Amino acid sequence: MKKLLSMFLAGLAILLPIAISLYLIYWLFNFIDGILSPIIRYYLGIEIPGLGFLITITLIILIGFMVTNIIGKKFFSFSEAILFKVPLLGKIYSTIKRITSAFFSSGKNSFRQVAMVEFPRIGVYSIGFITNDNFPFIDEDSYSIFIPTTPNPTSGYFIVVPREQVKILDISIDQGIELLMSAGMVNSIE
Repeated sequence: MKKLLSMFLAGLAILLPIAISLYLIYWLFNFIDGILSPIIRYYLGIEIPGLGFLITITLIILIGFMVTNIIGKKFFSFSEAILFKVPLLGKIYSTIKRITSAFFSSGKNSFRQVAMVEFPRIGVYSIGFITNDNFPFIDEDSYSIFIPTTPNPTSGYFIVVPREQVKILDISIDQGIELLMSAGMVNSIE
């Protein structure tokens, strides 16, 4: 019986990551496909699976092409200037734009290094990512650190910590993310 359980767990360990990955791809496909599905169904009268996905991806590529040439950049800058002037919407848009720019710009790293700090209290350590080498609003040398929550790294805590209280870890950003998302169960550092 023990051998059977061991084989079952070995098979599960192999199949589970594959199944979860395939499910996430399936979910993402359906989500993107569903964005334009109602419009396509309205105009064509039928639902064609995958057409919304194809059109959405094509539109994103076309918009990317347009904003990377001179005329598209000027048009986008003009449109953006108008959007910034709209009360409330302009503030929301500018905040989201700065955040997405930090994550998607190729010139900057959104996360510079992986660090360990005592958080949420002394004696308890958390792993986070240095987002700024010097926080400008306090006099002492400090780091801005984002501490993601596990297993959902899209939310977390922003803290400012004096440099002497931060331990920089000698691991890559990818290894840090893997460590956090697995809640410390996967350690590819060894």
